[in-house]
Amino acid sequence: MYTPTPELKAFVQSLPKTETHLHLEGACPFEMLKAVDPVRFKNEPPMWDDAFRYRDFDQFMEMYGEFCGAVFTSEAAYHEAAKIILQNCADQNVRYVETSFHIGVLFDGQINGPKLLEAIHSAAPEGLELRVFAGMCHNDYVGAGKEIIEDSLKWEQLAGVDIHGPEYWPLEPWTADVWSRAAEAGKVLKAHAGEFMPASFVQQCIEELGVRRIQHGVRCIEDPKVVDLILEKDVTLDICPISNLKLQVKGIPTMDKHPIRQLFDAGVRCTVSSDDPFMFGNTLSEDYYALAMDLNFTHEELAQIAQNGFDIAK
Repeated sequence: MYTPTPELKAFVQSLPKTETHLHLEGACPFEMLKAVDPVRFKNEPPMWDDAFRYRDFDQFMEMYGEFCGAVFTSEAAYHEAAKIILQNCADQNVRYVETSFHIGVLFDGQINGPKLLEAIHSAAPEGLELRVFAGMCHNDYVGAGKEIIEDSLKWEQLAGVDIHGPEYWPLEPWTADVWSRAAEAGKVLKAHAGEFMPASFVQQCIEELGVRRIQHGVRCIEDPKVVDLILEKDVTLDICPISNLKLQVKGIPTMDKHPIRQLFDAGVRCTVSSDDPFMFGNTLSEDYYALAMDLNFTHEELAQIAQNGFDIAK
């Protein structure tokens, strides 16, 4: 996707980095897909093409299920996938990773939550610090989902919770209650917002859920008052530039229009991550290249972006 100069490539590689917005399922190792079905997954997926753009988030979710759902069927599969994914992070000089799994994979009882967490944690290579989050959709708090979400607040190896999936589904009342009790249990609170919904949804998540970590959040740029709120509350935006471009997030027709430049200049603490690298055909290093090559981030500014990830990990 990006062909950096040797100097930029060497600098980004030398820079200790973080991944603070990485979905395990969306980082599905292609070699595992090919092992599942060598015929069906013979060719590289279409979304790896540089020119590919998702029609909308619904198409993204359809393709997500078509590809990634074939692999993540057991604790052992998560462990094997996490070994490859996390080693790939380490190979890019990533020292700290926050990754998430979708809690819905537990609902049919075939995968156990604490055992899954152990499988993921045990896959981390030496020297890489790992924290694992449970991602859940706005409508997951029903039936078995309600019981598992409640139980997850007691899981020692679970670092935090994240609301994800389609932003445009209503944010149901259970979320604020669960997020409050998760905070009491020492969990870190996140929310996906400001990607497919406007700045007002970022504000809602900050005020109603008490989050100080917004995944994406880029559409907050549409409302200066929400940017001011982010600064006032010391909120961090975990931004994924290539993901935003390929999903055709409003206001980002090309990478040089990405609002991370304005947000960074305004003093908003931003991190950079790859999001779902299998689904976008990107690497974390390429997201750094994008900042330098399309948005004129200097080496010093790239280093600050990387440092932001370590600062929020403290």
